[in-house]
Amino acid sequence: WRCWLKPHFKETPPRPSTIKKRPTMAREVAARGGGGRGSSGGAAAAGWEVVLTNAGDSLEQARRHPVAVAAAEQIQRLPRGGQLLAVAVCGALVFSLLSALLNALYMLAMTLSFVFGGAYMASKAPSKESFEPAFERWFLEDYYPKVAPKLEQASLMGKLEQWLGVNTRQSGASWAYRFWASRCLPAGISDWLLVKIARVNLGTQASPVMVTFVGALNFWMLAPRVSIDFSNLSILDAKATV
Repeated sequence: WRCWLKPHFKETPPRPSTIKKRPTMAREVAARGGGGRGSSGGAAAAGWEVVLTNAGDSLEQARRHPVAVAAAEQIQRLPRGGQLLAVAVCGALVFSLLSALLNALYMLAMTLSFVFGGAYMASKAPSKESFEPAFERWFLEDYYPKVAPKLEQASLMGKLEQWLGVNTRQSGASWAYRFWASRCLPAGISDWLLVKIARVNLGTQASPVMVTFVGALNFWMLAPRVSIDFSNLSILDAKATV
């Protein structure tokens, strides 16, 4: 029998193991990287591949955990409707946890933004001494050109020349600023931690023309939505000394 079976049946060699050992991170990086600048992309790809592999192994270990196995067995014992209900409850729970986590992260990011942004603005608030040069620039560039036509009237121009002792038609806006500054400055400046607020009265106490300036980020500017009455030149009707 042995002589008869031997030529008809050949011994099958054992199959090699299909399980491949995963190389360590250092080996993968060395195999893919190769050293040098040109291999930095390969090293990064190898690193990400190892991270994803480790993440997959962690998920597999979590799936095989006794608690997870026991929970899966309990769900399998439930009827079809109970299984769907359990999956829906688990999904809602996971969604709620993720939403709460995202909201907490959003609030943390907003809080940090306000804190660091406020600290930066507070450190960049302009000094009180820097207001007068900024006010002079605004007066000469914005305010005076709009009131100059009214000053051309003989009565108002005569008063201004009498008080200043110069020919304002020839000296121009600089002498007008000298007069207004002697009556309006120094301004009332208040510190609001992040910004500074300056208030100037371009008129008189009986007929005021209040103008508000905001100082922030080392810069003074006219406050938004400020209405200025350029026709009010009551300051020229008051007795002034220069």
